[in-house]
Amino acid sequence: MNRFRTLALFATAAVLAPLPVLAQSVADMGLPSGAEAGDKGAADAEAKRKALNEAQAQSARAQVQDNEDRLRAREAAVATEAARQQREQATYDEAVRQHDTVVRDYEAARAKWESANPACKRNDPVKCPR
Repeated sequence: MNRFRTLALFATAAVLAPLPVLAQSVADMGLPSGAEAGDKGAADAEAKRKALNEAQAQSARAQVQDNEDRLRAREAAVATEAARQQREQATYDEAVRQHDTVVRDYEAARAKWESANPACKRNDPVKCPR
């Protein structure tokens, strides 16, 4: 039983020991405690809370504005890129059209030449004009 009592006293002492440390840390933070928490302390706390809320609101408004500016810049960049891609596609399509026209003209001229010179198709070097 004596052992149990010693253990209980030790546990109680261990639990109660940090209380002065906690009271000291509250005083160090500048927070009002007990009798000091009068009307002045409450008014100061309310003013501090309002100031912090306003600072946070200003920060949020600035962030929203920054987000909107970035969104507009991104949309402008996307539109510029889309216009550039359309110009390049139109240039490419025109080059392909011109190439196809040249190829068709060549094939038509080649077919006309081969029909006018059957000796060349037979690989007759004497009768084939060069």
